[in-house]
Amino acid sequence: MAIKKPAEVSGKAATATAPKKSAPSTASKELTADELLAANLGTLTTVVGTLSETLDMLVQKVESMAYHIIATEEVLAEVVATSGLDLARVNARIRAKIADGTDNQGDSSRAVDVAASIASPIPKCCK
Repeated sequence: MAIKKPAEVSGKAATATAPKKSAPSTASKELTADELLAANLGTLTTVVGTLSETLDMLVQKVESMAYHIIATEEVLAEVVATSGLDLARVNARIRAKIADGTDNQGDSSRAVDVAASIASPIPKCCK
């Protein structure tokens, strides 16, 4: 004796779709306005906390970069003061590099100013 499938027992052909589960009653699952507000505030609190942590991490990274840049500038200033520098050649290289990297759209004036600042003699007050 063969075991009959549920569709065969009822006499109907089996369908390709799975049987549907009855949806829970929406009336018993509806949240009140206060509950929705509390849930949304909880979600917002979590998101703001995550954003705050991310922002703190980014500030620490930027701070670290600033320390590295300042240290590098000061080391370069000492090297320049000791060995000398052809600032015109440095400026030409800066302009060429920025022009090449930006299809001649970039403004190299800030980089040239930074190079001049690094290459300038150290003020007597700071020695």
